[in-house]
Amino acid sequence: MTRAQIRLADVADDPANEAKKVAPTEIVAVDFGRVHQESFGKYKAGIDEIGAGMTGLSNALLNLGSGIGSAGSKYTAQEANAGAQANQAGGNR
Repeated sequence: MTRAQIRLADVADDPANEAKKVAPTEIVAVDFGRVHQESFGKYKAGIDEIGAGMTGLSNALLNLGSGIGSAGSKYTAQEANAGAQANQAGGNR
């Protein structure tokens, strides 16, 4: 579980860093040409959504890694406790 947590932490920033290359777009309405400028608003909104989704993915990966780390810690603590109880029950003090 620790390995998974570390790996997720290592890659969690990647989508957000790539999102900076995508949104906000450097393209402006004029780049669409005189006839197609009215379509720019939908294009920009789509690009902004893609950027937000990539940033959201980074946050989700960080949260997942944190959850895995917490679960791993609890699992380790429970295993230690169960081992101690088994030793005590068996007279191995």
